[in-house]
Amino acid sequence: MGLDLLLTMGLLLGGVLGVKQPHILYVVMDDQGYGDVGYTNQTHDLKTPLMDRLAKEGLILNRHYTAWLCTPTRASIMTGRYPISLGIQHDVFQSNNEECLPEKYLLLPEVVRSNGYKTHMVGKWHLGYARWSCMPCRRGFDTFYGYTSGAISYKKHDVGGR
Repeated sequence: MGLDLLLTMGLLLGGVLGVKQPHILYVVMDDQGYGDVGYTNQTHDLKTPLMDRLAKEGLILNRHYTAWLCTPTRASIMTGRYPISLGIQHDVFQSNNEECLPEKYLLLPEVVRSNGYKTHMVGKWHLGYARWSCMPCRRGFDTFYGYTSGAISYKKHDVGGR
C-alpha cells in the first residue's frame, strides 16, 4: 500500500469511529547525531526540554534510518519512497540549478490536507525551487515560513553559512 492510501484509511477510520483527528507535528532535525537531544543523551549533560517533552508525550521513531544528506531524506519523508526510486540518492539540490522533487509524486502534506487538515511548514524546504510548482505552498502546504535552499547561516541568514 502507498503512503497516501494508508494515511487516508487511518484518517477515515478515525472519522467513522467518531474520534477527533489528532494534531500531527512532524519534526525533522538536520545534521544531528543520536545523542544530540536530552532524551537519548547517555551522560545527561545536554538539556533539550522541549524535545524531551515532545518525546515523552509523543511517539519516538528510533528504528528508522535516513539518507546521509538532507534532500534525499526530506524527499523520502514527503513521498514515502526510497530516495533511489526518486533518482536523488547521491546529492542535495544545489541552489544554482533547476532540480526539483518530481512533481508527479503525491506528497505527505497533500494527502493530509485532502483529509481535512491544515498544513504548515517552518524551516528548510531544500526540495527544489526552480519553478513555482516546486515550492512548498504548491506541494501541499497552506503556509510556509523558512528558506528553500540549504547551508543557511542561522545568525546571518545567508546562503553558504558564511
